Amino acid sequence: MDLADLARRNAISLEVKKDGLTQRQSGDWQLRLTIAAIDMDSRITQAAMGTRFACVLVEVNDNEAPVDHAGEERDKWRELGPTTQAGIRCKEPTFWAYLREVRHYRDVHDEAHAADCVRHICGVGSRRDLGKPGRTEERQKWYRLDYDYQAWRMRENG
Repeated sequence: MDLADLARRNAISLEVKKDGLTQRQSGDWQLRLTIAAIDMDSRITQAAMGTRFACVLVEVNDNEAPVDHAGEERDKWRELGPTTQAGIRCKEPTFWAYLREVRHYRDVHDEAHAADCVRHICGVGSRRDLGKPGRTEERQKWYRLDYDYQAWRMRENG
């Protein structure tokens, strides 16, 4: 039995409601949760004060299904369209770092240089061209560039 199996076997499943959140002087956070009486597990009530628990919280919607915040953010990003996406990325210093480190555009230190790189990589005269009909290939180049940037950012952040 591995650690994950042990955790699953001993997991305490219950529904909680966020009741309060405060930050202490130490910088630590105190989260107060309310548990319905029917959901309270005796392992919690019988545990000594100071007992540590590993905890996983998943927000649920009114249909009792997990809320997919990452999916919602992806959908919002897609709805912006490639022209706006490129404009946003070109303002991000981490995007400039990606262009320097991964794409080897050494002089990217501001939005204007980042915009030049995007236009060059995507083969457009203006980032606005990315949203025009008939520019499928250029749009695909943008989406690949943005996907590669996001993957690089995830690797950099561990």
